[in-house]
Amino acid sequence: MKRYYSPSLDRGLLDAEQSHHCAQVMRQGVGDLFSVFDGHGTEAKARITEIARDQVKFQILAKAATPRTAHPVWLAQALTKAKSMDLIIEKATELGVSELAPLQSEHSVAHVDEEKAEAKVEKWQKLTIEAAKQCGQNWLPVVHAPHAPKDFVTEVPRGAVKLIASLQHEAKPLKAVLREHVPGLKSGTPIVVMIGPEGDFTPAEIGQARSAGFIPVSLGKIILRAETAAFFALSAIAYELME
Repeated sequence: MKRYYSPSLDRGLLDAEQSHHCAQVMRQGVGDLFSVFDGHGTEAKARITEIARDQVKFQILAKAATPRTAHPVWLAQALTKAKSMDLIIEKATELGVSELAPLQSEHSVAHVDEEKAEAKVEKWQKLTIEAAKQCGQNWLPVVHAPHAPKDFVTEVPRGAVKLIASLQHEAKPLKAVLREHVPGLKSGTPIVVMIGPEGDFTPAEIGQARSAGFIPVSLGKIILRAETAAFFALSAIAYELME
């Protein structure tokens, strides 16, 4: 069944972009059925009742709610080149991340100017919608504007499980840290993982994270690309949280 996004299901209306996709790209017509989700856990089966210019109206036939995971996962990803960053955003959405915090590390190859940050966040948000449409994810992550790592680490809620991927020799295996901290974790407590750019975070950035309570974790003996490191860490966390 075709699937679309509408942040307010009760309006019974797809926005211009989703309407175009429905009527022009997918060639659906009045009377056709589709699935629509609001990004906050609710999905509905709907029937098209009217198609006008840049507007598809629908009637909801049935609704279903997808509960939020007991432990929200935050990905704090140092900015990478555009294509890699887009891929990370898409896959993080598929893996159920609830918060996406891009980080402007000193080692980041890519940089986002302050005046362009709003447009960049809007682009990333659209990527999360498209990824969620494709994979059946009913929850959209919150996408933040880029932060400096030193600012981000001070904003993480107290009590969160705080992890930072590290190449340092004293870093503990991710599996061991997760199995130490996840069992018995209070519902609603976030698990936050920081992933550095190519070349890793600077020593100062790692020190700031550690001072804020972040635990250095190893992702194995092989040095992974930034996007691979993000997928590895998120998949490992998802596995440990799986019920």
